Parts: sequence; structure tokens; C-alpha cells
Amino acid sequence: WFFGLLASFVSIHHNQQHPIMTNAATSAPSVAAEAPISAEECAAAASPKRQKPNYKKRAKILLLGDSLTQLSFDARNDGFGAALAHVYQRRADVFNRGFAGYNTDWFLQILDTPAGSEDVFGSGAARNGGGNSDNVVLVTIFFGANDASDEVLNPRHHVPIDRYKSNLKKIVTLSKTKCPDARILIIAPPPVHHEGRLSYQKRRYGDKATGKLERNMEISGQYARGAEEVAQEVGVPCLNLWDKMQSSDENWGSKYFYDGLHFSKEGNALVGQLLLETISQHFPELKVVPCGITGYWGNSASVNGEHMPKIAPWHDEIDYTKPEEAFVNHYEN
Repeated sequence: WFFGLLASFVSIHHNQQHPIMTNAATSAPSVAAEAPISAEECAAAASPKRQKPNYKKRAKILLLGDSLTQLSFDARNDGFGAALAHVYQRRADVFNRGFAGYNTDWFLQILDTPAGSEDVFGSGAARNGGGNSDNVVLVTIFFGANDASDEVLNPRHHVPIDRYKSNLKKIVTLSKTKCPDARILIIAPPPVHHEGRLSYQKRRYGDKATGKLERNMEISGQYARGAEEVAQEVGVPCLNLWDKMQSSDENWGSKYFYDGLHFSKEGNALVGQLLLETISQHFPELKVVPCGITGYWGNSASVNGEHMPKIAPWHDEIDYTKPEEAFVNHYEN
């Protein structure tokens, strides 16, 4: 039924090892000193003159984030990243670059190294020191669930909101530098279900559970608004999950999260649906519409946007008596 929710589109982090038990204050990791990035520089990077994709090569979609992104390929919970890969079959590869337990400080440390930059953006970016325009058409930037940790109860993950916003701007700028033809989408962190977090504490730690919320609605809401503000400043869309998930169902907490923080099957289904709707609204050239009869996303009756062409002829486009013609027409014309 997860993909049934996705089909309705036609008709229109935080650590796995949560630091609940620790109050040991550790200083935030240093980030390489850089000149401040102005809103004008970010906006210029976010609005390039894009080239049409290479129709002979498969498009790429990069998902950047923390454990909410890393777990987006989790088959047990119908991860939204896997759903995105399902939608873009035969058209784009979806690359999961989620790092469980990471905040924006730590992610920037990855990007500050040649090997880390190569892992995230591709070998061309690392070797050439500039853009890797190899058909990356979309980059999602989904951070904040760890940055928004309580400063006292979870200093290990906490990033002050002003630095969080500055870090998001840097990630946007780096993404556009490495992938100049890509669209950028910021995803704001989701709400926190207090009852679910406390219940998770008891299940995991038993009598040692503190009963205190290391993440909460007030702080997560502030960081979600901060992500929206950054998106407005740099001129890219923002999918605000903090607002959308609460407004979609009065029982959002127990329905969309299995531990008050990470997405359940229903939560992943909603995020996948919202992501497709956002792509359709802001990047219609990347939209894919499934077959109206079968609901299949990858056949000759499915419809793609201008910048999301199919790879290789569909099987029913091939004349079995002279199959070479279909391939010549596709790859050489």
C-alpha cells in the first residue's frame, strides 16, 4: 500500500545510537575557517543556466542527510529513498548519501576532504576541483534532526541554530559548485513525537532511561523554520516536514514514527508522496507520471519531464525483425 500512496501523485540525524543516557559535554568539532557566504552568492549558485541532460547517460539524484536519509533505503519500512528509486526506474539512479548520527558540522568535515567530497559528489568533482556535471539533476539536503538536539541533554549533536543555517548555505553552495546542472531542494527536519521518544527510551534503556527529551518539538520547530529561511535566502524550494506531517493527520506522532524520531512505513509513504509533489511543483521537468492503466513507472505509457528521459528503448518500441533500428534511433539520433 506504500506505493499506492505514491500512485496517488498521478491524480494531482541523528544517531541510531541515541545519546539519551549521556550528559558528557563535548565541544563541537571545528569546521575549516572560511569567509562568510553571502545570500547573493548562494542565490547565484542556486540559479545557474542549466544544460539539458545527456540523453545517452542515466540521470543521477543525490540524497544528502543524516539517518533519516541513510534509512531511506530501509526495505523493512518502505524507505522514501527506495520509493524514489522505484519512481525513477530506467531514468535516474538515486544515490543515498545519508550519514546516521551526523549534524551539519560533521557533514561539512566530510566535504572538506578530497576523499569525502569524491564519495558524496563523484570522482569528477574531487579530481577536477570543480563541477561534476555528470547528469546530476537533483540534490536533496535534509539535515537538522541532530543539529536540533538539546544543548544541555545532547551537546554532542547540538549545533547552534545560526551555525546550522550558515552550514546549510555552505552545503547548498558546494552542491551547486560540484553539480552545476542540479536542482536543489532543502528538506526541513520533521517534528518530534514526545511520547514516542520517551517510550523508546524505556524500551532501549529500561531502568536507566532518563525520562528527559534530548530532542523536542520546540527546538525542532525552530530549526525547521531556520531551514525555510535559508531556502528563501538562497532561492531554492523547501519541503517543511515539521509542518506537513503535523497537518496531515491528527495522530501523526504514533502513525509516522516508530521511535518518535525515525519514520515508520506510513511516515516514509507520506515523505515519499510529499517529495514527489514538491518535485512536480518546483521541477516539472523532472516529473514522471506512471502508466494510467497499470500504475507502472517504467514503461512506454509512463510520461517523463523534459530533463528525465528514459534509458534505452522500451521493449514494445523494438521491432523484433530489425531490432537494431530502435537502438540506432535511440542512441545515435
